Amino acid sequence: MTARHPMERHWSRRQFLGRAAGSAVAVPSLAAILAACSKPQEGSGGDGSPASSIPIATLDDPVTLPLNADPIPADTPIESGPLIYYNWADYIYKKEIAKFEEKFGVEVEITTFNNMEEGIAKVESGQVQPDVFFPTKGYLRRLVQNDLVQPLQHELIPNIENMWPIYSDPGPYYDREWRYTVPYTIYTWGVAYRRDRVTDDEIAAQGWDALWNNEYEGEISLYNSYGDTIAVAILRNGSLDVNTDDPALIDEAKNAVLETIDQNGARLTINGVYAKLPAGDYTVAESWSGDIVGAQWYLPKDVDWDVLGYWRPEPGKSMTDNDLIAIPSGATNPRLAHEFINFFLDERVAYDNFRYWNGYQPPLTSIEPDKLIADGVVPPNMPMAVVSQDMFAQDLTPYELSPEVDQLWQAAWTEITS
Repeated sequence: MTARHPMERHWSRRQFLGRAAGSAVAVPSLAAILAACSKPQEGSGGDGSPASSIPIATLDDPVTLPLNADPIPADTPIESGPLIYYNWADYIYKKEIAKFEEKFGVEVEITTFNNMEEGIAKVESGQVQPDVFFPTKGYLRRLVQNDLVQPLQHELIPNIENMWPIYSDPGPYYDREWRYTVPYTIYTWGVAYRRDRVTDDEIAAQGWDALWNNEYEGEISLYNSYGDTIAVAILRNGSLDVNTDDPALIDEAKNAVLETIDQNGARLTINGVYAKLPAGDYTVAESWSGDIVGAQWYLPKDVDWDVLGYWRPEPGKSMTDNDLIAIPSGATNPRLAHEFINFFLDERVAYDNFRYWNGYQPPLTSIEPDKLIADGVVPPNMPMAVVSQDMFAQDLTPYELSPEVDQLWQAAWTEITS
């Protein structure tokens, strides 16, 4: 496996991902940005559905987003570029970018953002005019409502067939018929830990309680992201309602997070899993599966990869989610953008992007858990870091919160961070 120096991934995409942003930023809130760019009177989508009536999508109530335009014609000529790529920093393998440039004879200009507020604000204002954009799905509904992304031309993305069937037919619950997005990576939530300090059996017995164990005082990391850490605290407290609107559950989760911060010196971090756990700064950490897989590349030279471990609850008691790729409405190279998306859904390209760079698994039908372990992509001591289709179907799913509920979560987080 090709290693890379930790400084090559400073300000990575995972450092700022939450259901919204996890901490205060020096730009307006995303809700304010999207409200500001809303039209005074919302019209209807291309299929006759009123854009302003788009409901929040759930597995029980999937949503077919209204078409705000027609997809580009399949015979649109390929533009000469440059293709403007807008993503979280270092969340894609630049060697594969170079292969795309060579294949199509174009240049790719990589532009990055540190959080979704910044990303969407710059797209909406025209400060950045990307051809390819990587939003989180919790904001997709509002991006469509405000005409900030365009429908995809399916004829130009045949590699969607390489993805799990839920992403192509009938399409994911948040974007039925995959009208605006394709999947990029998938991941789960769990506890990452140092196996040279705590055994697999000890972590399995503790579960989420490991993040509250005073035996690890000063060596506990939680994500500095309200959507993730409050949800984990809800699970630890015994509820499975990770999208709760119950003020009592939210308050209990807030108090639990404050408890481990106050009593155990738990830290809210952005790189606690993939950088500081390998360095030995932490013993246990709230973790996305992709972060702990990528952590093996940050170990000191004299430390073997088998010191790292990952636990997640049984299916149905933890969370699984995915990220997206979309094309903004203002893209100047929309055909080239479709080619780019199709290129990164290629089985080899997507696999290498995962294996050699970001540690986050793509939902490829060609990937099997045993193959990942056998190939050394996921270390054999971390089998729970592999994501499968059945887990995605059985697990809990964090949804977009309504504005009123989101305010409750953010108010709780403000108390935690203050």
